[in-house]
Amino acid sequence: MRLRLRWVPVLVVVALVAPAVALAHPPGSGQDRDFTAAPPAIDDPGPCTEQAAASLPDGDGHDHLDITQHRFACRMRQVFFDGLGDELAAEPDVVLGEMDVKNGLAAVTVTFPESGVVFFDVSNPAQPEFLSWYRGSKCEGLVTDINCGAFVDLSSDGTVAFLSTQALTFLPAALPDVGVRPVSLPSVEVIDVRQPRTPRRAQIYPVVSLGGVHTSRSHVVPAGPTEGGPRAPGEYVFSVANGLGVEISRLDRSGGTPRLTQVRRITIDDVHDTFIQNDPLTGRTYLYVAAGFESGAYVYDVTDPAQPRLLAEWDLTPHCSADWYAHTIDVVVRDGRRSLTLDAESLDLGAQPSADQARGCGQVRGNGDKPGPLWILDATDFSALGPAVDTGNDAVDQLRSASESALVTTWTNPAGRPGGDLRFSPHNQQIVGDRIYLSHYHGGVYVLDASAAFAGRPQRPGELGFVVPHGDEIRPASEPLIQPLIGFFGEIERDRPMIWDAVFYEGYVLAADMRGGFYSFQYEGDRS
Repeated sequence: MRLRLRWVPVLVVVALVAPAVALAHPPGSGQDRDFTAAPPAIDDPGPCTEQAAASLPDGDGHDHLDITQHRFACRMRQVFFDGLGDELAAEPDVVLGEMDVKNGLAAVTVTFPESGVVFFDVSNPAQPEFLSWYRGSKCEGLVTDINCGAFVDLSSDGTVAFLSTQALTFLPAALPDVGVRPVSLPSVEVIDVRQPRTPRRAQIYPVVSLGGVHTSRSHVVPAGPTEGGPRAPGEYVFSVANGLGVEISRLDRSGGTPRLTQVRRITIDDVHDTFIQNDPLTGRTYLYVAAGFESGAYVYDVTDPAQPRLLAEWDLTPHCSADWYAHTIDVVVRDGRRSLTLDAESLDLGAQPSADQARGCGQVRGNGDKPGPLWILDATDFSALGPAVDTGNDAVDQLRSASESALVTTWTNPAGRPGGDLRFSPHNQQIVGDRIYLSHYHGGVYVLDASAAFAGRPQRPGELGFVVPHGDEIRPASEPLIQPLIGFFGEIERDRPMIWDAVFYEGYVLAADMRGGFYSFQYEGDRS
């Protein structure tokens, strides 16, 4: 999730830049149906498609805050739940967010009203063990209740955590607690977790941005030749500098204390998230970018992180400025075919300007009146994706035509339920084999069969399993002393549950409810 605001660059003024993407849909993709009518017919349903369609209730008489009205599951069983009431008692209203899992360690962000990370031992993912709570700073909250603990990523060996922090102003919404820094800084906090029961701050790495750092992802770039000579192998961190682009830094462990040093900055009009992969087809390292409202996706060659090179762009609606919001991105290679998955976060930011409506960009900024899509496209040939322009104006007609040709299929929720303002929106996705594990906010967690699409066939992924986490609510909603001028958390906390992230690990799916606890689930197809 982005700077969950409706933001305007800079200090104390806030403007509109919440999530939703400039990607629409070609004829026949199913995105232009009347979703106020009956649920869409699905040609290739999965074993849980019908039950999943029934798990998205809405309308009069339904209470989205009542967890007992959301006890839905199909082919997924809960094996663990910790409400975290005792562990988070020092600040019981904190909101849980993004997560990462590596080397038996799970890290879950505390995203609001202060930043931080909660660590779990998941060496036995069926029985996670709470280890510690790294507490950061108070969030800015007078202008907007921004999620200052935006994202966490672990180093390749799980001994360093990178906490992305966001802030628009230096005005915390509440008095600081003793021992907790008073306000977030636009930065990456480098956390030494070699002793995960006692994590310690190793560095605050400032990042020039318009509102902080939304995500930071680490990646090991291997040694090897490049056009300019041998490249420097090592672990690099790719951080989204809101409003400006991607900051590339290198992790230095010399001297015993992990630290980041700047390598390069990529300037991009808009960025939300990234995915980095050492490509098995070419042996090169690629940075994939989910580009928010500005575009759908970009691809950069970062084989030499000091010399990134733009390769490709994909955008179904380059003529629209605020229809879909490209949120997260993942890539898989199967039998010589490179498949890229990209989802769009659903938002309702008010009516589209009349000029954009006339261009076919929808009625609502953020397309919250439509089901949020997850697109699967063929990215085997980057040159076929369309002319790439990361700043400035696109070659609209050529980019749109190439993007439509590359699209293999589109998944939306099986009820055809409009996403609303995040309520039933796709969020984070993870490819594991031929499956996609997808967190879906109030819709819970899905396991999707994408085998046909990854083979190039235009078949919608079917629902193999799903669960709407429904452990008893333990922790209260946050109630700031002063209401912000622009609210976010007060709005989305109306629903139970709300699942930002779900991570597959060693045969289990780990997930955190924003105001609930920490879960472990197992899809029955993973039990072997």
